[in-house]
Amino acid sequence: MSIKKLAAHLGLSKSTVSRALNGYTDVNEQTREKVLKAAQEIGYRANPTAKRLASGKSRNIGIILPAHSRTFVSSAFSKVLAAAAEFLAKHDYQLIVTTIFEWQDEQQVYYDFISSGLVDGVFIVRTRHQDPRIAMLKKHHFPYVCFGFDANFTNDSFVDVDNTQAFYDLTQRQIMQGHTHIAFLDAPLELTFSLARKRGYLQAMHEAHLTIDPRWLLNGELNEHDAMKMTQEIMSLVQRPTCILCADDTMALGAIAACEALSYQVGIDIAIAGYGDYEYSGYTKPSITTVKYDTRLVGEGMSKLMLNKIEDKQFEVNNWYEAMIVIRQSDTYLLTNKI
Repeated sequence: MSIKKLAAHLGLSKSTVSRALNGYTDVNEQTREKVLKAAQEIGYRANPTAKRLASGKSRNIGIILPAHSRTFVSSAFSKVLAAAAEFLAKHDYQLIVTTIFEWQDEQQVYYDFISSGLVDGVFIVRTRHQDPRIAMLKKHHFPYVCFGFDANFTNDSFVDVDNTQAFYDLTQRQIMQGHTHIAFLDAPLELTFSLARKRGYLQAMHEAHLTIDPRWLLNGELNEHDAMKMTQEIMSLVQRPTCILCADDTMALGAIAACEALSYQVGIDIAIAGYGDYEYSGYTKPSITTVKYDTRLVGEGMSKLMLNKIEDKQFEVNNWYEAMIVIRQSDTYLLTNKI
């Protein structure tokens, strides 16, 4: 049924029905409810092409992911994107995902994307300190929402997991297990969550008055290869750590492989923990102690903030989400086997 027939069925003007369906505030609530109820009863759906032409919007939200990084195919991040996409779909928006390659100019790729007319807003992930992508979007007054936080971010522009608290709790757990020599394999330094996680680790170590060997704090890509290399490096030291915390579960998997190759039994000779609670983390041998967060709430929060910006919605959104430790086998440590 067309909007013209829906209007005739209700005895209202076509413009009134259109404005009620599109959420305009100049239509009284009683009329809006009447229109929405009738549309639902008869199965009316707006023609998407006509709706885009009428509103001047693409009704798409974009996200650009680096093609070389496995960070964005993790189960945790996939669930965040799925939740964001589902919430957008309920409001007649689509999530458009594209990629960027190392040989491309990042600023140009983002500029071409936002000037193409394909998207009405952009999600920014893997936020960096003084992020040039955000500076460019601000310059062009283009709507954006970040999954990540930096010091100058406003509450309408980000959602994030409290990474500082997550790694404070994870480090404190290891200290309570009896560990005093705790290493940390962190993400690349330029990422905002890298500093946040390191801050939580350092806070817990300082509060326990534990010595921190700078050789135990290393940064690398979130993959098995870098984690194996860094683990081999720290486990070759005369004073080795008894516990290794990793920035995500993929790095934890690499750390486990490196320790096993060096004949250390993970969970007995060495404790290892990760972050993200990926699909495989509960099925590895040993299973990985990790940190998880509510991916659905984070994804929905991103979409709510975006719709607040581009549709003048008034969704309430929490900027910060808590993470919780999932205890498994990889950090079950026997004090009698202390290195």
